[in-house]
Amino acid sequence: MIALRDVLIFAGLAALAAAVVASLFPAGEVVTPVPACSDCAFKLTGGYWIRQYGDYAALYLGTREVARYGWAYIDGRPLSVGESAACGSAMYLWVFGGAAYVSCDGTPPRFGRDVLNISDFPGPDRPLVYVYVSTDVTSGCGVTINFDGDTGYATVYVYDEEGRLVASRASAIPGSASFSVSKAGVYRVRIHAPPLLDQWHTLTAQIRISDLIKARVFTSNNTQDLRPTTSLKIFDLTSYWKRGYSYVVVRVSPFWWPLYVARPADAFADFLLAWEEDSSGWTFDVLYWKEVWRLTFTQTNIVLTHISSQGGYWHEVYVDYRYGSNQPGVKTLIWTWNKQGPKHNSYTVHWISTTVWLESQDSTMNARASFIKECLWD
Repeated sequence: MIALRDVLIFAGLAALAAAVVASLFPAGEVVTPVPACSDCAFKLTGGYWIRQYGDYAALYLGTREVARYGWAYIDGRPLSVGESAACGSAMYLWVFGGAAYVSCDGTPPRFGRDVLNISDFPGPDRPLVYVYVSTDVTSGCGVTINFDGDTGYATVYVYDEEGRLVASRASAIPGSASFSVSKAGVYRVRIHAPPLLDQWHTLTAQIRISDLIKARVFTSNNTQDLRPTTSLKIFDLTSYWKRGYSYVVVRVSPFWWPLYVARPADAFADFLLAWEEDSSGWTFDVLYWKEVWRLTFTQTNIVLTHISSQGGYWHEVYVDYRYGSNQPGVKTLIWTWNKQGPKHNSYTVHWISTTVWLESQDSTMNARASFIKECLWD
């Protein structure tokens, strides 16, 4: 039987306090197994390490994979794709919402809990206000702020990068206030519960693009021939839609016409993908028009839309598709050119992340990029 001091599992966010964790993690454990859980915390000894892949993180004991998580964080920082993390004598691991938070010194992660310091308030009946924050990326970027403590009243104000008020919510104490931002961006959030609480926080709603192979990201036009180091150009159009543009003109090639892209109806973030199929060096060519796709994060899904295909080589487009939060991705062929195979003019990934592969008869131009929606609270 596994002793309690070897594997410590405790559910619930309230149990993730530093004092409790420190008191329950004695020294001198042997190699410990990893329990299956979605919200728990435990200490591991005996050579565990974790590695981040394109859409999941794998925990290893030596060379054996023992668990998978949605993403891995080390001391509050998300691991990059391909990055590994290990500790010395012990690894402290918290699992919350399917993500793994690693600490080598036992310091627990910060899950958005803020406790008001009221030591300056006189009197025997000094009130308390506790603020617990949780985020949800499955629908836009949703935030729930839970207030606990004595009676009172709190108001939440949300401002965008231009200082415009985009949401406001009120809540009794105890109670909760929820809001969602529908576009990627950096938002300032004020939590005001007079006379006790007046805090400012930053909410970052973003699409993190990683795992780039032969790919680069641009926020404005680029018509350079970047072969052979870059075959895939990714244009981030999100900021233009936030500023109210109804369409944009994207120039991807020095020798071809521009692309006119209209604003989508329901986009959390929006990208144009332009790819070149060969590295021959022939310049007077329709560069970066061999495959043109649009990748749009809606509030709940990811939609890939085919725009055009050209060229004399065969090429293929794949995406990473996941059927559930705890399953690894499946590399799925959605489009072929100059060969038999599927031709999906539109393809929906029902998840918060995906990887796109573009592969050519000229394998030196094969490109890849991973996209994941994040909702970060600070």
